[in-house]
Amino acid sequence: MILVTGGAGFIGSAYIWHLNRQGITGILVADRLHSSNKWKNLTGLQIADYIDRSGIFAYLEHYGIKPETVIHMGACSSTIETNADYIIKTNFDFSKKIWEYCSEQKIKLIYASSAATYGDGSAGYCDQHDLINRLRPLNIYGFSKHFFDQWALGQTRRPPFYYGLKFFNVFGPNEYHKQQMSSVLFHAYNDIKNTGKCRLFKSHRSDIPHGEQKRDFIYVKDIVKIIDYFRINNIESGIYNAGSGVASSFKKLITSLFTALGKKP
Repeated sequence: MILVTGGAGFIGSAYIWHLNRQGITGILVADRLHSSNKWKNLTGLQIADYIDRSGIFAYLEHYGIKPETVIHMGACSSTIETNADYIIKTNFDFSKKIWEYCSEQKIKLIYASSAATYGDGSAGYCDQHDLINRLRPLNIYGFSKHFFDQWALGQTRRPPFYYGLKFFNVFGPNEYHKQQMSSVLFHAYNDIKNTGKCRLFKSHRSDIPHGEQKRDFIYVKDIVKIIDYFRINNIESGIYNAGSGVASSFKKLITSLFTALGKKP
């Protein structure tokens, strides 16, 4: 059995799709659907059961289930959320409970960190553990992920193998429910389809022309391959960057999208 928290979300549901393609259906999904349409991400997928995330530990104890791996993707990923108490409770406190459970039960843990922990990038993007305290996230979401990374590295009681994956700018299917937090490509696709145009953020640096700001963009189907690599292989535990390793400009990315849609930028 594989437990996927946030399994109805963007990356979580894409990962379940990836497992299904390998014939793996013994998957327990824990999430909170609320009133969003992310339930649609579970249609067409094969899972063993679904539970509200608040009942995870009671469910596992009641049925005597010990997952072979916990894929912890569940979080509030909004970079514009201002309720710090909510973010910390959701992203930090709950992640600690998952960590402690996996440590006690000796279960491999793979959890979602974020490139938002790097802030403005002035401290670099190196995932070496001894450099982590240099990082200064720019929002409470990035801080919550950074705070948990720091906490995890300070623990002496750990899962047998654990991996914190710092996801960069992920795009692809199943992100429509994220609304404002959907990727630039998602919004650009809809803008181009509806208006034939796309508006990008202007540059606030004199040395970088408008549209030439760069990010590491990675397709969600590549991200799930990375997650599965850590599930299958017992490499050294720790926190790892999960991106393409190549920065591309917004202008180049969106120009490629225009081309793919058969339209002139």
